[in-house]
Amino acid sequence: MKKTTIFKLLAACAVLSSEASYAQMSLLSNFSANYGNGTSAGEIAGFDKVSKNLFVTSSSSAAYQINIFDLSNPSSAIGIGSIDFSSSFGIKANMSALSSVAINSAKGFGVASLIPTANTTTLGKVGFFNLSTGTSLGTIDVGYHPDSVSFSPDGSKLIVVNEGEFSSNSTTNPTGVNAPGSISVFDVSSITSSNLANLTSLTPVTRDFSSANLASGVSLSGIRNSNVAAIGTSGTFIASIPDFTQAANQDLNAIEPEYASVIGDKVYVSLQDNNAIGEYDLTQNLWTKVTNLGTITQTIDASDQNNSGVANNLIAINQSIKGLPMPDTVATYSKNGKTYVVTANEGDARVDDRDISRFGDIAGNDSMNNIIDQNAPSNFPLTQTGARANEALGRLSVSRLDGDTDGDGKIDDPTMLGTRSFTIWEVTGDGLKQVYDSGSYFETYIRDNDPTGWVDSRSDEKGPEPEGLTLGEIDGKTFAFIGMERNNGIFMFDITDPNAPSFFGYTRASDGSLRPEGMSFISAADSPNGQNLLIVGYEGDGATASERIGVYSVVPEPQTYLLLGIGAAFLLWRVRRRA
Repeated sequence: MKKTTIFKLLAACAVLSSEASYAQMSLLSNFSANYGNGTSAGEIAGFDKVSKNLFVTSSSSAAYQINIFDLSNPSSAIGIGSIDFSSSFGIKANMSALSSVAINSAKGFGVASLIPTANTTTLGKVGFFNLSTGTSLGTIDVGYHPDSVSFSPDGSKLIVVNEGEFSSNSTTNPTGVNAPGSISVFDVSSITSSNLANLTSLTPVTRDFSSANLASGVSLSGIRNSNVAAIGTSGTFIASIPDFTQAANQDLNAIEPEYASVIGDKVYVSLQDNNAIGEYDLTQNLWTKVTNLGTITQTIDASDQNNSGVANNLIAINQSIKGLPMPDTVATYSKNGKTYVVTANEGDARVDDRDISRFGDIAGNDSMNNIIDQNAPSNFPLTQTGARANEALGRLSVSRLDGDTDGDGKIDDPTMLGTRSFTIWEVTGDGLKQVYDSGSYFETYIRDNDPTGWVDSRSDEKGPEPEGLTLGEIDGKTFAFIGMERNNGIFMFDITDPNAPSFFGYTRASDGSLRPEGMSFISAADSPNGQNLLIVGYEGDGATASERIGVYSVVPEPQTYLLLGIGAAFLLWRVRRRA
């Protein structure tokens, strides 16, 4: 055989391998996230590539701490210690949660976000800890209700997202209490593993959404505010759709940042309850854009009562409805000189659910009859018939604040919270432009390929509920991993081409792990075993047995390596034959 033939064969193998359309996410280990007094653990985990230790949030009345696990053998993690932050606000009773953790391996420290019980009147804190000794380094005040922490890719900036979460349990204010949501930025460029004591001397830059912190031309006009006074916290629900372009409804205290992703000198922050994404400029220390994400029309299974006697794989996914993306987790990447934001579109109602009702509710304080448009062209009935029937959209929880298309204060387009999808947005001069949405792929795939994983009891709410999200690069390609909070599934998509992502894999925990929340990708170069790893924190359902950490290896499908192996073996055979 001629050399050219051999080279053609190898080239063909290479082409086939590059077109492999699937990957295996193989579970290496699954272990309890709890350690010592640290229960209610597992929601968020951070990996230190130097020590090979995993640092896991643990938040319960027994202790607010970071649990530490030796992950040098990913197939057999070992609990080795904890870092207690329970006294961060004086006595333990003054603390409400330890909500997030992030690791800066290059500088030798980690950080946790700490939330006080009086979260609308007392500033939250971040707690620093030494990665090598597993000891606390102290705390610093940030904004109200710090919900997540992360570092810029180069490790020079620490980003704290202060949610300022609404509280409806107010004895002095019948409309509830809000503190302003904000972002706190620490410059940690001067910190090294030899001067960690300097961390508590740093001063963060904290910026809420007051006009002084908005760049020229940036406005909150039109941004959803689920805390308008007309909603109240008791009695009859709101009966007229608010106009969020009115100054009275543009409340900076209603902006609730959730999660951040840094790329270059920009931070993209999900404003989940507001159905928006904020862009923060690290050089100006200003909010330079606030993009209203609008609605996305989806086809879903909208009822939790259509499964009687029907096999899961035969359930109809046939109800068309608009949805507010309302993303929880966001991630960013660049391609061909453009920046893209990836969102997991979970959706989120108020803590007291007073901004939603079932579309078919016709009685009680939350009846929809006084807020739906009964006139043409909507012609919604006052009975549970037509679009409001249980087998149609009647069982679905929809927004009481959205869907008025003609300005009469009544709902013309029923609108659900969340879109049961993930979306890719291109960053443009005018804000974010949608370039891809996964549509009903998650629901359809689960129904057709994993019917035992179908959770019909959630069809009337947010379906499988995509929440967790992380990106990873393998062999020059960018992949998105999206966790389904309600069915425990994890999807993997190749998003190298942001305009045409492709499905690459799916797995679902069936070992008691519930509700994947925090997800992080560890490249083969940084992992303890030389494999690409996906770390998944399962927040559980309140039972300690369901609060776990899953460690998955991520590899291309076996046939990829088989093809390359065949080509290499054939070449070796030819060389030996000529010898």
